[in-house]
Amino acid sequence: MMQTSSTLFSFGALLKTFRKRQHLTQQQLAEVVGVHRGTLIHWEQGNFLPESKTVVLELARHLHLDDQEARHFLEASLTALTPHWLVPLPRNLFFTGREEILEALHAQLRSERTVALMQSSALHGLGGVGKTQIALEYAYRHALEYSAVFWIGAETAESITSSLLRVASVLQLPGRVDHDQQRVVAAVQHWLSTHGQWLLIWDNVEDLALLDHFLPVSRSGAILLTTRCQTLGTLARGIDLAPMGQEEGMLFLLRRAKVLSPEATSEQMHLLAAHVPTQYQAVAELVTELGGLPLALDQAGAYVEETHCGLPAYLDCFRTHQATLLRQRGESARDHPASAAATFTLAVTAIAERHPVVKDLLQVCALLQPDAIPEEIFRLGGEHLGPTLEAICCDALEWDRVVGLACSYSLLARQPEEQTLSMHRLVQAVLLDGTGEGEQKQWQRRVIEALNAVFPDVQAMPEPGARKRCELLLPHVLLCLQQVEAASEDLACAFLAFKGARYLYERGRYAEAEPLFRRALQIREQALGLHHPEVAQVLHKLAILSWQRGNYAQAEPLFRRALCIQEQAPRPDHPEVASLLHNLALLFWSQGNYAQAEPLYQQALCLWEQTLGPDCPELARPLNNLANLYADQGRYAEAEQLFQRVLRIQEQIRPGHPDVAFPLCNLAEVYQEQGRYVEAEPLLQRALRIREQTLGPDHPEVAHPLESLAMLYREQGIYEQAEALFQRALHIREQTLGPDHSLVARPLTGLASLSCDRGHYAQAEALFQRALLIREQQLGPHHPVTARTLHDLALLRQKQGNLKEATSFAERALHIRLQSLGDAHPKTIATQTLYTQLVQEQEAEREPTLEHLRTLLKARGWSVHLKKRHGKPYVYATRKAGQHTRSRYLAPLSNPVACLAAASTLPDAKEV
Repeated sequence: MMQTSSTLFSFGALLKTFRKRQHLTQQQLAEVVGVHRGTLIHWEQGNFLPESKTVVLELARHLHLDDQEARHFLEASLTALTPHWLVPLPRNLFFTGREEILEALHAQLRSERTVALMQSSALHGLGGVGKTQIALEYAYRHALEYSAVFWIGAETAESITSSLLRVASVLQLPGRVDHDQQRVVAAVQHWLSTHGQWLLIWDNVEDLALLDHFLPVSRSGAILLTTRCQTLGTLARGIDLAPMGQEEGMLFLLRRAKVLSPEATSEQMHLLAAHVPTQYQAVAELVTELGGLPLALDQAGAYVEETHCGLPAYLDCFRTHQATLLRQRGESARDHPASAAATFTLAVTAIAERHPVVKDLLQVCALLQPDAIPEEIFRLGGEHLGPTLEAICCDALEWDRVVGLACSYSLLARQPEEQTLSMHRLVQAVLLDGTGEGEQKQWQRRVIEALNAVFPDVQAMPEPGARKRCELLLPHVLLCLQQVEAASEDLACAFLAFKGARYLYERGRYAEAEPLFRRALQIREQALGLHHPEVAQVLHKLAILSWQRGNYAQAEPLFRRALCIQEQAPRPDHPEVASLLHNLALLFWSQGNYAQAEPLYQQALCLWEQTLGPDCPELARPLNNLANLYADQGRYAEAEQLFQRVLRIQEQIRPGHPDVAFPLCNLAEVYQEQGRYVEAEPLLQRALRIREQTLGPDHPEVAHPLESLAMLYREQGIYEQAEALFQRALHIREQTLGPDHSLVARPLTGLASLSCDRGHYAQAEALFQRALLIREQQLGPHHPVTARTLHDLALLRQKQGNLKEATSFAERALHIRLQSLGDAHPKTIATQTLYTQLVQEQEAEREPTLEHLRTLLKARGWSVHLKKRHGKPYVYATRKAGQHTRSRYLAPLSNPVACLAAASTLPDAKEV
């Protein structure tokens, strides 16, 4: 029900009535509020009003007003001095934040400004984002600055006319009861044109063209619009409203749920984190789940207030009954009776009736991650998104028009520089809830096919910018695959899962890649059968992934199963067979099983030579790895010969290609092992130069020759140059792969070893520990590469004299290497030797025992006896000298070190 200033009690009268009801004197109330008694008298007499909302709320608290009374009290405090007031909504006691927006509005609309063409502002944004509440707060907060404040319900021409008729009544205009409504509206327009310093609020404008019929021609006041439309032209200066930030959203929800008082501060809210952490955490998570949308937060608070369920319980309920709760507005809602679900549904329905294609666009966006939706999904994958969208996506002008329409209703936002779209998560939820199961499955299939068409194949990453595109698309791929039910999966899901897994594998995100590979495998097995070559393709990738993660026991059967399928295929000489043989050989080489690895390498090479020729580029990799096997066995001459062959193949077919750097680096490392540093250095310099020139100085593959050259300088004691190269390699790895990629550990361990060589043990330890953490997280705590870092840490601790921790690290490394590499692997033998040495060193450092002392003195002709003195055992050494027995006191038994020291001074029996 609407109220004017004439129907409200004055603030002074209300204050006096409420004070007397509590049996308080003016002096008593003034003291508890913290003001002078004279100030209170002026308030009651109506001479002036409290200067802030905070003071009014403080008065309401001490007067023990209920919510309704406090609301009337606030209204009276802000409207009593405004001659003409027509605002149908009470002030929101729980209004929180939005100070920057209110200040911006005030700067644009303040009444003392000279009237200008653009003395109009518009709050625009998504339904439920708080446009009306901000306009309402502005009206109450700045009511005293205007000669009149009028609120117009602007949804339709009828609602506008109705509001203007009420304005005529408030203004007591002649002819206000005229049956010709247009004459009454004209009278209001004339009053607005001939008076100044008024504020006219047009709430919820759906059709901006309507305003042309109702706005006064001459404007001497301020106009504030609230609308979902973002395209305002010259009508008004727009302020785009975003959802609430985390902190203001939390404070608003806590106030609305009556957990905190309406005047509670952020400091009081943060106290909950210490006193009621579960409630604080629930509020934080709810604000995130609800996307900071004020209407949804208000719904949640109203539900908690009415049901007394508590915020943690509401959070649990929301996660399982989201659609139901978004439709439930609450009994006490008056200022915005429509729920979030109803608000969004009405907006989508309205735009779908006018522009059906926009509904299809929104339907696709509802199935993707809400933020950063790449427009290329539509531009490059539009042919899979149904005939209506396909036609739009192919035409740049039509695409801009359709996106603009969705944005104009604030259902989408566009980021033109990034070429992405975004949608509020609750709009997504409402759209999905309103879509039938059959229709939703159809859209899911379309989106999966579009993503499959757009997501790059990163097998070799040939396309510039492919990695960045993959990173943008990946969250949407993962979400869509998660949404699709297993029963409705088809080969498009398998292809998308496979490509996503391969990208994650390339990025070193092995734990995330594995479930996608397994999902692709499951779909292909069901759709194509257990023995299809495409099943073998996924098995092969899973096997490589298991090998990379150090799970050799799991990798071997996967390799063998894939190999069996390919060998039984119509073309058993297919290059995929050679690739499987080669990678199985790599697995055995990693385990130090050189005897099994070598024939598999040879077999793979034979197949490749038969099918592709003796000088094909594909031979370079297996030849390179076979040479590495020879180098590990100390067969340097054979390794050198093979590396030279690889280098010839690479240089003949593609000279200057970055792959030429592989044999150059490996050949240099063979020379380095033999101490041939002069020959190794120019090879590494050349490898580095090739990769810098072809790939750029910051490409991730530049890091490898940098690391090899740094190790060469470290072995020669050229520490400064080595450190600079390691640091550069580390920077490249971190910038291109991220700070936690497993390959980042390589330059870290190089720098750590360098610090250890220079005696900088604290610095070395920090670097080793970081490398260990990365390898444990990315490769697993039982990976053989993790064991390498543990071995290095054991050596560092040994140098620091901490034998206990050194032994612990060596024991862990030995356990891993025994399990993964076997007891005959050179690395296992090295760790076994280190562990044995550390155990022996610990034994030597232990305090001597009585038995040890007896053994020592017996060899010198003395025996050990215990005697008690004052009830405590003491150690004596005795010997026979002719007819007599000689005895020497050593030390108390409780001090074996002193016993040993005293025993060392005894002469041998033969010397006496």
